[in-house]
Amino acid sequence: MKTILISLFLLLANFTFAEENSVKKLNSAYKNIKDASGSFIQTSYIKDFDKTQKFKGKFYIKDNKIRWQYEGEFSQVIYLKGETLIVYDKNKKQAIQSSFSEEKFGQLPLALLSRMADIEREFEITEKKPNVVILIPKTKMGNIKRIELIIHDEEFPIKSLKITDSLANTVKIEFHSVRINNNLQDSIFKFVPSKDDTLLKYQ
Repeated sequence: MKTILISLFLLLANFTFAEENSVKKLNSAYKNIKDASGSFIQTSYIKDFDKTQKFKGKFYIKDNKIRWQYEGEFSQVIYLKGETLIVYDKNKKQAIQSSFSEEKFGQLPLALLSRMADIEREFEITEKKPNVVILIPKTKMGNIKRIELIIHDEEFPIKSLKITDSLANTVKIEFHSVRINNNLQDSIFKFVPSKDDTLLKYQ
């Protein structure tokens, strides 16, 4: 019995150490990131239709600004600055501007990247493995139920994140070829419509 208790204690201690290392690694890396850009692969699964879709593209982050652009057939560019969201459909030559709130996190998982600088404040950490952290939002973030975060030792600490919503739909985003602190120009995050683009504004 004594041997079993010691083994359990060591196992729990290792889990706690792994969590602290992962959280510390993430917080420490985020403090040094002024901007970041790279590529992503997004895999979305819709349970009701048992359907999986894959997308790829590029992303840019600076302060409270994000540009997220899909490539290929699904050609969209998403601009998020503070509480202003613009979704531009290149094929339709149409942009929709609206306000962004926490209710839209489920529809726009990329916005979660801005919440990773202090995950202990924003999330409950409910399960731990080496470099894997399961997060539960402390406040309502749309219909997000949990987030699985994989952390690595690169300059951009997030290798991938997987969001599961209350309907068991999932979105997994893997990051590749990420570069940080390249002094990204503010113009990258500004939507400038062409003459034949339509801009629709909603509250």
